[in-house]
Amino acid sequence: MMKNSLIFIVVVLISITKVSGQFTISASESYSAPLSTYDAVMAGITLNDHLTIVANFNQNASFSAGWTLKVRANGDFTNGSSTIPSQYVSLKFRSVNGVQGVSGSQVSLTNAYANLITTTAALASPPAYYVPFNFDMIIQGGAHLMVPTTGVFSTTLTVSFCNSAGTVVTSLNSVPISFTINYSNTCSGTTIENINSTSYNFDTYSKLQLGATVTEGITIPYASNGANCRGWSLKVRANGNFVNGSSSVPAQNVSLKFNRVSAGSATNAQIGASGNPIPLSMSDVTLINQSNAPFDFSAAHTFDIIIAGGSALSSATTQGTYTCPLIFTLNNQNGQLISTKNVSVSFQITYGNTNDYTVTLLYPNVSFGYSSIANYLNGILVTKTNGLKIVAYSAYQVIVKTVGPNLINGSNTLPVSMIKLQNSSSTSKSGITSTNISLSANDQVIIVNNYNDYTYQTVEYNLKYIMEANNAITTAPSGTYTTQVIYVVLPR
Repeated sequence: MMKNSLIFIVVVLISITKVSGQFTISASESYSAPLSTYDAVMAGITLNDHLTIVANFNQNASFSAGWTLKVRANGDFTNGSSTIPSQYVSLKFRSVNGVQGVSGSQVSLTNAYANLITTTAALASPPAYYVPFNFDMIIQGGAHLMVPTTGVFSTTLTVSFCNSAGTVVTSLNSVPISFTINYSNTCSGTTIENINSTSYNFDTYSKLQLGATVTEGITIPYASNGANCRGWSLKVRANGNFVNGSSSVPAQNVSLKFNRVSAGSATNAQIGASGNPIPLSMSDVTLINQSNAPFDFSAAHTFDIIIAGGSALSSATTQGTYTCPLIFTLNNQNGQLISTKNVSVSFQITYGNTNDYTVTLLYPNVSFGYSSIANYLNGILVTKTNGLKIVAYSAYQVIVKTVGPNLINGSNTLPVSMIKLQNSSSTSKSGITSTNISLSANDQVIIVNNYNDYTYQTVEYNLKYIMEANNAITTAPSGTYTTQVIYVVLPR
């Protein structure tokens, strides 16, 4: 007969609580006036006698010299979703009644224990039965107090009384401590109003080369609607390049430069705006950073539009209006987005938009293929027979340049001057001057036609691109090196 075996398991929970029957501590917090202005928030405040910790002797007790009072923060100061790191708040020993040899320095509240007071005298009962220790609370001012939610910011502290050996005698684990911020700097309600912009017309070749500055080309108005708004920042982002059909000019070819305060009482110096041109980018760039001045009920700032001249404009192949959408954003001191406004900025290129001249590159692609040792030893010639065709009804000259000084292959480069360019009219017309050059990013005249009779109205030119033997080619990393060559016809 089998017997069933029953196993009984008994779990006993044992806990030990250490209580000092002779000695306890308590704490109380005093009322503090709120931080209600911008200046107060930026300066911070010292709240005298804000926290009192009381040592209570229930029976005769004695603690030899070297006993300490320690503190640590149980978390950051919070109010709803807003947080202020606890290390910006400190406690400092201020006074004690009836006990000698007590001192203490300013202690930041962190999650690590720090000594609030140290001693060189004993603490005993009698005669001491009730000993209050008073502490100032120091709140460090600055942008960290520019919180989106106003009101009471609070946390709790752990305060421990330790004997001279460092052993904890008794502790308070949830001592409340707080301060109040009534100043709101969220900029809530402040808006960027409708932005005005001025265009510019590049109607001559020299303007294309020199570029242009459109003084006060952009005006940005603001409305505060009564909101506090200091420490704000203004940013801008290009939503693409400046585009006209299939032709474009890179956004970074255009910069914005702060000009003046056209409405409102703040000065340039008070705002702290940089006077340097700031190139546009597909990412946010800062135009005004952490303004030192608030907005009036209404205000406006103007910016110059600086358009860089040179190859970027010369290589724009289509005449007409080049437009780029810009996105302006206003952020408060905490970096939170307050307002955004879009505006289209444009300029015109009308130079060359005439029936007097027609320029055609019949074979626009030129390729030097180094596929044999002979290519490296002898160089390469690429001929474009009748490669350039010009129809003109008046005298002209032809200028050639490259978009940059180098042929580019990733991070590797070769100078464009390695390539020579020769030209000749296909019918060998007298009175046309042809000049051979080495390519350059600078303007170089290669053709001068001083005649305007009907026999010179249409002229085709043979083009020869020559790459002579060169050690730089031999030692260059393999790959495709590219540049763009620009042909420009100017009237004589």
